[in-house]
Amino acid sequence: MTDSISKIQRWLDVIAYLVGRRLPVTVDELMERVPAYAIKWKPGNETDRASVRRTFERDKDELREFGIPIETVEFTINYGLERAQGYQLKRRDFYLPYLRLLEEAAGPPPTVAGVAEFTIAADDAGLALNALRRIADVPSFPLRREARSAFRKMAFDLVPERFDRPPVLDVGGPADDDEGTLRTLSDALLAQKRVAFRYHGLHRNEETERDVAPYGLFFQRGNWYLIGHDKLRDAIRIFRAGRLRDPKVNAARPQTPDYEIPSEFRLDDYLEREAWELGDPEEEGLSAEVRFEFPLSLWAERNGHGEPLREEPDGSSVRSFRVRQVNPFLRWILSLEGEATIISPPELSEGLSELAAQVVELYQGDQEEEGPRA
Repeated sequence: MTDSISKIQRWLDVIAYLVGRRLPVTVDELMERVPAYAIKWKPGNETDRASVRRTFERDKDELREFGIPIETVEFTINYGLERAQGYQLKRRDFYLPYLRLLEEAAGPPPTVAGVAEFTIAADDAGLALNALRRIADVPSFPLRREARSAFRKMAFDLVPERFDRPPVLDVGGPADDDEGTLRTLSDALLAQKRVAFRYHGLHRNEETERDVAPYGLFFQRGNWYLIGHDKLRDAIRIFRAGRLRDPKVNAARPQTPDYEIPSEFRLDDYLEREAWELGDPEEEGLSAEVRFEFPLSLWAERNGHGEPLREEPDGSSVRSFRVRQVNPFLRWILSLEGEATIISPPELSEGLSELAAQVVELYQGDQEEEGPRA
């Protein structure tokens, strides 16, 4: 079975698991949670486990050679009574810059793990950014879309105070989808223009007209989110891009920004939130109670998932969650493979059962289409 999982997939699984954890991860946790390792680790004897451990050590060393900064760290467990060794991959250290801005570019470009790091002088960077912006505004230019993409990438990495327009705070990927919603939002963000749209709120199940000054865009667990100052609520709000309808950028004075992003605003404060926590603060959401079986209860505590309510005699724990988006929460609980159980409310527990049934039906359908294997 391990042969069916390629080395590349194994590497990606290790990276994804470490990046998704705020606190260090022990070797045992990696062995149990990364599929390629768990296949032999969970049911295996000492020989199998030693083989899996050697595979991980090789993977770790190879990933480090490629420039993936996996750290070996010491941390405390069992309420600080014991020390353990684990691994950590910080998000900020993992993502490499597109571009390095130098005061004076000199000598050949340096390399990071065999990959060239491009350098550009400050004056040249300013000229290039302004040129890209000008040609991106020409409707008939055949490479207009590519120029906009290059502008976004440069604006993200360059020092903002050097230019007359601030960078996109966080795009994280291509700024467009089938309907052009993300392109419209990212264009408004780059130009600092207000954007109007209709928004469907789940709590009241109604659409409202919104007028927002975009502060940032970010991607979280399969969904895009817009964060900005909402004129209707006179406060910062988060909007799921998939619930926006007919976004329109303010066309008045197109070369003049409508607003300034506050200096104290930090998009990182929102990137640390889980997908089910994102949403309009006015939407109270659901209060959920979840039991984590031991030893997953220790993992939930170490990673700060939910708020502790009570400890059970068998080592399990019950933790509470404020759920503003149901589907991401249910998908997360389902990924814990039955070691986390929703106690309340009943509608969430029923929703989890329905989601599990849909997954089973989906995979059974795939097997029927493929037919029996020789």
